Amino acid sequence: MKVARAKIENFRKIESLELDFTNSFGEVQKVSILAGPNTSGKTTILDALAVCLGLGTELSFARPSFEVTPRLVRQGELYAKVTCSVVFTPEEIEATREVFRLTESGQVPDPKDGKVEVKWTYPDPKQKSRGGDLTFTPHNAWMLFKGRTKVARLLSTRLVDWSWFQRVGGIFTFDQQRTGLGRTIPREIWNIIGGAFRNGESDEENRRTSDPRTILLSLAVQSKFDPLPGAAQTDQFKLIKEQYNRVCDPHNLLDVRRISPDELDLRFSDGVNEYLYEELSSGEEMLLLFLISMVSQHVHKSIIFLDELELHLHPIWQRKMLHMLPQIGLDNQIIATTHSQYLREVAPPESVIDLGNLLNE
Repeated sequence: MKVARAKIENFRKIESLELDFTNSFGEVQKVSILAGPNTSGKTTILDALAVCLGLGTELSFARPSFEVTPRLVRQGELYAKVTCSVVFTPEEIEATREVFRLTESGQVPDPKDGKVEVKWTYPDPKQKSRGGDLTFTPHNAWMLFKGRTKVARLLSTRLVDWSWFQRVGGIFTFDQQRTGLGRTIPREIWNIIGGAFRNGESDEENRRTSDPRTILLSLAVQSKFDPLPGAAQTDQFKLIKEQYNRVCDPHNLLDVRRISPDELDLRFSDGVNEYLYEELSSGEEMLLLFLISMVSQHVHKSIIFLDELELHLHPIWQRKMLHMLPQIGLDNQIIATTHSQYLREVAPPESVIDLGNLLNE
């Protein structure tokens, strides 16, 4: 699933804006950079695209602070509108067909050339949906956006496994705080890492955490054992470690170590000295938050909105991060924002959408 083109109308302070995410050959680019100064509308564009494309997935799609309210409509206008042209590969369509057959819930369409138009209008002119009116062309192409939802619901039945997330995609948004991380730690791993117990909560609620250190620690411990029944077969800690080390070299994520009889921690190195998780720089923390989310959520075949790509990163790390993005996950499309002049200059010119000052502020 990839977005090729979009048109945003009367969304916040954007009156009308057309965006093209394809290259000179008409192919959707793996990475597109929305470059512009503060107040140029970068985050506004990500919000508009996320709500148009994400609502149909029935999954979380927006940054945590985003709300669908009348304030989204440009002052003086009646409706905000976002229209996106989305492309699905034959393989994605067939995978969605298969998962719908498993649920016996309808025939998935095969749109011409895999092209689907999605249009979101807010408020809903029909007054049926509080989230706005969402229409698809062809009309039943909405089913193509449900593949990841169907897979997630079928996991417990063992009719599908985690590898299916490599076949169907979704919409993911990373805000400037890289929030939204969450994971339930397997009981066997929770006991090993000495997870905290909170009174008044069930066992599963206690093992649900958004703490990146705890999640990364659990992945590090889990990588030392054979995969647990029903768990993903991929060594997620190894993937995170490889990508982190590639960007942050000579800083490296080494392994997990015991720092006291009942406490484990993660071991890092700057090429000379070793240090623990709590001693990470803000740039390292932000990068790890992104990598943990991408890997642990099995983000493949998806559209990823990444706000402020350069957050807390040295220019050299910014460049490495830019070149690493297409290698995280399988066949993702990344649309990222930046106000880094350095990134604007080192990014392939065809991938940069120069916004200037869209909002005239």
